[in-house]
Amino acid sequence: NNSSFILINTSYFIICSLPVFTIGASTTALYYAIHKCTFKGKGYTTDFFRSFKSNFKQSTLSWLIFIVLFIVLGGDIYITRNMLQPDNPLAASSMFFTVLLAFMVVWSIYHFAYIARFENGFKASFKVSAIIMIANLGWTLLIMAIVIAAIVLVYLFLFLYVFMPGIMACILHPILEKVFRKYMTPE
Repeated sequence: NNSSFILINTSYFIICSLPVFTIGASTTALYYAIHKCTFKGKGYTTDFFRSFKSNFKQSTLSWLIFIVLFIVLGGDIYITRNMLQPDNPLAASSMFFTVLLAFMVVWSIYHFAYIARFENGFKASFKVSAIIMIANLGWTLLIMAIVIAAIVLVYLFLFLYVFMPGIMACILHPILEKVFRKYMTPE
């Protein structure tokens, strides 16, 4: 049953994300497992851990880079909103940093899905996932809207926090696969 498979893999994601620095590897593994289940029609609970192990180094290093960028942009937003006077010309830059953070979050989604689906080097994965994100701006904006809606839902209904990783993987999978297919050979 697909729903129990998704629930089990979401549980794996949450447990494997507890050390925080492993969130990237967990995200990659969740996307991989959801892909195997929904696209290939054959998912096994071991798929999550196979992907977690094989992509651990690249996904973890990528996550550490993204988390530093998230923290820096979050700090910029906090400073420009709370520590600058409203009449300061730099105070308006908080909107710029907010938009940049939103794009950074979507880039991370593309990036970890890309790692789950393709074999590529560390630097090349960052570059290619950024190019794909920019080249597909319409889909990128849709992903951003879905992420914002998910954040609002989790804020309003805290219990959704437990289910949201699996829900998001299932919602974003068809979008990301549609984008990725444009860059894949027929076989």
